Amino acid sequence: MEIQNTLGFKLPERTSAPAGSMLLNPKEVASWVGALPMANVGETSRQVFKTIVEFNRLDIPNLNRIKAAELFRRPISYISENLHKHYYDVPFPLSAKNRKIAVLNRELYTELALSYKIFIENMISGSSGKFDRKLLIIAIHRVIRYLSMVFYHSTIVYDPVPQTVWKEMHLLYAYAEQNKIHTLPIKDGKDEASISTIEGLYKQVLLFSICVPYRMRQREIAYLHESLEAWEKLTTLEAPSDTALTQNHFVARLAADTPPIHCALQDKELSQRYRILSTQPLVQFLRESFDSLPQEHQRSEINPAGKQPSAHLLRQLIQVLSSAPKREFVRTKLNFELKIAVGITATHALLTPDKNPTEPLEEQLPDKDLDWVDHKEGKALNQSLYTVSEQKLTLDGFDDSIQETIVASSFDEAGFGNMGAPTWATNQTERQFETFACKTINESAGGYCINWQGFNAPKIKIGEVIGIQSASNKNQFGIGISRWMKNIPGQGLQLGMQMISPNASAVDVDQLNSDNPSAIPQKGLLLPELKSSEKPASLILPTLPFKVEDAIMIRSGNTRQKGKLTRLLETTGAFAHFQFTYLHPQPGDETKQRETNDEDFENIWSEL
Repeated sequence: MEIQNTLGFKLPERTSAPAGSMLLNPKEVASWVGALPMANVGETSRQVFKTIVEFNRLDIPNLNRIKAAELFRRPISYISENLHKHYYDVPFPLSAKNRKIAVLNRELYTELALSYKIFIENMISGSSGKFDRKLLIIAIHRVIRYLSMVFYHSTIVYDPVPQTVWKEMHLLYAYAEQNKIHTLPIKDGKDEASISTIEGLYKQVLLFSICVPYRMRQREIAYLHESLEAWEKLTTLEAPSDTALTQNHFVARLAADTPPIHCALQDKELSQRYRILSTQPLVQFLRESFDSLPQEHQRSEINPAGKQPSAHLLRQLIQVLSSAPKREFVRTKLNFELKIAVGITATHALLTPDKNPTEPLEEQLPDKDLDWVDHKEGKALNQSLYTVSEQKLTLDGFDDSIQETIVASSFDEAGFGNMGAPTWATNQTERQFETFACKTINESAGGYCINWQGFNAPKIKIGEVIGIQSASNKNQFGIGISRWMKNIPGQGLQLGMQMISPNASAVDVDQLNSDNPSAIPQKGLLLPELKSSEKPASLILPTLPFKVEDAIMIRSGNTRQKGKLTRLLETTGAFAHFQFTYLHPQPGDETKQRETNDEDFENIWSEL
């Protein structure tokens, strides 16, 4: 049962703590934390999660509560870092086990924020006795910190932000500002250099939302999150004034459970219940960063250290932080079937069916072959992971699945090939590329919103090439790009796709000026010229090794044509999109190439 309190928090009903409970004594909590089996992440996760859930449902003296809450911070941070790797930098949809791990990570931070919310409510309502202003400031700071982590761990798996998260962050910031405590420096931990303010944390989470992480790849989301501490200092947050708003202004609605919006979308008169975030200095900084970006980083993903963004990400951030969002085309609700392929390789293979491709498409393996945990069908993924029954806390369905345990009973004999290996590992040479049938939710002249569900749904990331099979010709494919993802409760994973070409041709491309002349030709997609929209012909290629100014040989069947890459239109971690020009060959060029290739005569040198 939840109860509504003075500040509007929804807090769980609490009961008296059992006599002798270690949760009543911060020293005993510290000893318990010190004895956690940190090397066993699964067992540590189980113990910490169950204990903090119990802690938040017991009546604890307020001073002891905040002392104990501070002790939970270190193990939860450690657990989160280790759980994060199970669903970071991976294609989607997640397996059932990895989704459950993602939900657990989010719930750990939800419970930690709840510990401080209970303290704040008791302090403000007067039920705790002595009012301690310093501890109240720390508690408000911690709640915004950990609610922002709930936000982050939702978006990193493209889940919507849980209800009331925005409402509570707006509420706490408004309370802090009203009491003039929002700019006081607060230590995040024992590190003296780790100091932030309530206003700083609030601006960070506003910026994170404005940058639209649902349109980014996971590495880009992580880079954005790590950069917020420095970037928020390049923004200002103020109450509405008579000054005219510009394209760099965003509105935070303090009385609503909603994220910030661009000022152009604000349809009501601004009042003191709003705050205006200005991003102009940050945009200028990002533009300077883009101008100084080394050539070698302009086509790369975020590097593992998270120190250098791509030009593509900087352009995306500059655009979203300095302009109002616009919808170029009207959406129409339609529900019909599309047959698609994911990636350059799969689309290339399906455009050349006569070659009978046998390469396995790893991301198209069904989850059941890779997920070694037995799951009950039909169980909702977004349901609560824990219940309270007969005064006993249980972590439903999680205690075993968090362990890296192989459940032998989940495989039958028919699922194994030679030497006990699963069939998906032994029969790869027999697998062929296939299309995946999915349903559209709506469409526009620019693309589709797709419901990405099904047992055989291929794995996908933001920025992937998608081939859309023609309904009338199975050998013809249009080309789209996945632009955003969101996991909608009760509906599944939704994918936004932009169409960039109504058809394409499969080509193989050689890099003629390569230092490795024997390099294998790369598979690519040739997009034809679109005269109606004045788009010249272009090439979709792997991100490496091609670059602007490269001389290339384009092979299509028995035809070979030389060309030159002239302009990089777009690049993601999955492809690079180039404009190019054909280099008209001189008479006899093809004959010369065929007759002077040393490899053609390799088998006769010893006979001469």
